[in-house]
Amino acid sequence: MRSTLALTVVALCAPSVANAAITAIYRTNVNNDVSGSYGTYTSLQNLGNNLGAGNTNFSPNLSSMRHTYIFGDFVQNQTADPFIYRTVLNGNNQISQIIRYAAPASDPMANLRTNTGGQVFNLSFAWNWEDDFFHDGTAFYRNFSSSTSNSGVTRYATFMDLVNNTNGTFYNYGMNYSFNDRFFGFEGKIYRTNTGGPGGSVDGFAVYNSFQDLLNRNVAQTINSSTNYLAGDLYIAVPAPGAIALLGLAGLVGARRRG
Repeated sequence: MRSTLALTVVALCAPSVANAAITAIYRTNVNNDVSGSYGTYTSLQNLGNNLGAGNTNFSPNLSSMRHTYIFGDFVQNQTADPFIYRTVLNGNNQISQIIRYAAPASDPMANLRTNTGGQVFNLSFAWNWEDDFFHDGTAFYRNFSSSTSNSGVTRYATFMDLVNNTNGTFYNYGMNYSFNDRFFGFEGKIYRTNTGGPGGSVDGFAVYNSFQDLLNRNVAQTINSSTNYLAGDLYIAVPAPGAIALLGLAGLVGARRRG
């Protein structure tokens, strides 16, 4: 059986144009495949210790969240508006579509939260519902999840390469990460959940300073969690409201998992 999903959104903004830092984390609770609301944390450390408050509702609710992945393509120094993406399953429980939502600077989550104005892209290849996706500020990634572990990742230079499954380069991690581990990225850094808690729950977060460090298994920092979030919790990096606009003035980131 698959575990109930809690979607967690990591919000990032830039205290300076050169560097972005985590400033808020939104954790969305999901019951019976339906996403209703998300709570707010002010740092990754507070998320680990479950120190947060407040809720924001999704309206309408996002369904099939246990088998949905959400990721963003926010990058520093971008001039065009970024996007947030949501994967969609077909009748065979395979990822066959991706919906792309504009992410306005005032509230990057607004269109996703209200399911407004999304553009549907049909994928040229239906992927396993266990695969998850992320963007690190330079490229798109599709994490390959077998029935037992995460063994590697395919890197795509553009979103359309991801849609068409073209020009991708596959990289082995050099080890098999846990089947339940999640990956998300922002501003060149990549984050991975450590699912070594009871029943495969999340007991911490590994931080890598670059994609190459991820491949080399060079962990820059580990944030422990005292809460043991569900293995199926989903994480996505998103700038805090206004961060994209600030960067623009200078020229300007599922759900699945078995319990």
